[in-house]
Amino acid sequence: MSNSVAPASSGTPSSGVPPSCMPVALNMRLTGNEEQEVTLTGTLRPFVADEMASVRASLEQAARSARGTLCVNLKRLKYMNNVAFLELNRFVRWVAHARPDLRIKFVLSSVIPWAIRKFQVIAELYPAVTIEVYDKALYPTQQVLEDDEFITVLRMQEKLIWNHEQELLTQHGLRPGLRVADICCGLGCFDIFIQRDFRPEYLVGVDHSRPLLRYARQVVSDYGLENIEYQYGDAAALLLADNSFDFVACRLSLQIFHQPEKILHELVRICRPGGRIYITNEMLSCVVGYPNEEVIQQGYKSFLQASRHGGVDLDMGPKGRFLLQGAGLEDIKISQINISNTNSDPNDLARVVELWIRVAWQFGAAAGADPSLHADVEKGLRAHMETILSDRGYAVWPIIAASGRKPFRTS
Repeated sequence: MSNSVAPASSGTPSSGVPPSCMPVALNMRLTGNEEQEVTLTGTLRPFVADEMASVRASLEQAARSARGTLCVNLKRLKYMNNVAFLELNRFVRWVAHARPDLRIKFVLSSVIPWAIRKFQVIAELYPAVTIEVYDKALYPTQQVLEDDEFITVLRMQEKLIWNHEQELLTQHGLRPGLRVADICCGLGCFDIFIQRDFRPEYLVGVDHSRPLLRYARQVVSDYGLENIEYQYGDAAALLLADNSFDFVACRLSLQIFHQPEKILHELVRICRPGGRIYITNEMLSCVVGYPNEEVIQQGYKSFLQASRHGGVDLDMGPKGRFLLQGAGLEDIKISQINISNTNSDPNDLARVVELWIRVAWQFGAAAGADPSLHADVEKGLRAHMETILSDRGYAVWPIIAASGRKPFRTS
């Protein structure tokens, strides 16, 4: 069930300060176990402490009724000045005296590093206060995907996919002049292709990897590209406004997160009514390779098993329709992208598969998977590489593209 709390006003405060100084939304919910959560989103920049009165009142109301732990969720509070921070500190001090039995947990995101530094100070001062950096556990594969070799092969992989994907995008609603968001954009190759071939009005790429974003920004700078912006951000708590994009893409990314529904919720939130959400995911259980098809199939079966130990589902492709319908989207469109050694450069495709051998090992090892799985993976994927490079072999890497329209109705 939920309790409603009067939100902090985003209109003009009684002091006459313009609304842009403190546009913050505050919501409170009561979960089934009676744990209270208060969420602040937006910007909190009051000039004087009095402008924090409504926020303080709502927080104190929540603290009076909460039991056990009061969660103060700040993961989407993009900006906060020292006046606001001091008022939150005073709120904690008030709780320590008025509700000494109540624990407070501040939920933060590593995307907003200043928040971690500031609230660690409060946690050190008050034993009942804890800090949770929630997105540390949300990206279990990130370190695997950031080394130089992966970046090199990822560029190659993006080119392989684009040669086939570009023909499908118009079917999924992409056209010139749209506002486009590319979530989990990686190296930004997709964005550069989109800018070149579709000329969007505005394009933003968001990723949680600083090394990948550095590469993307450098390419944009080197080529003097316009209308592309990159943000360091958390796909499960985007610092982007509701209903603000015509086309929202998330490619080969839901499959590597153990809570993809959180990201999908954000994709829907930022998409405008009538706009489309576009996702791509692999289906490695349907990889084709002949000859040695049994060895190849066993290799990918072990690859999937090892990766699932780390919360990665590289067979998510066929689930696209189910996921988009579950998110409330309509007019679902499904396409299959088949990258083969006959319609793509076989040397590039073989190198991509070779990298997967190491990625599978790192996924599995990080999650404590049985090391014997890696022997099967390497045997199967090496056989797949031989098939790809053989003049007599045939190999296919299948990817499912799915998109859905956000309804105009609100309920």
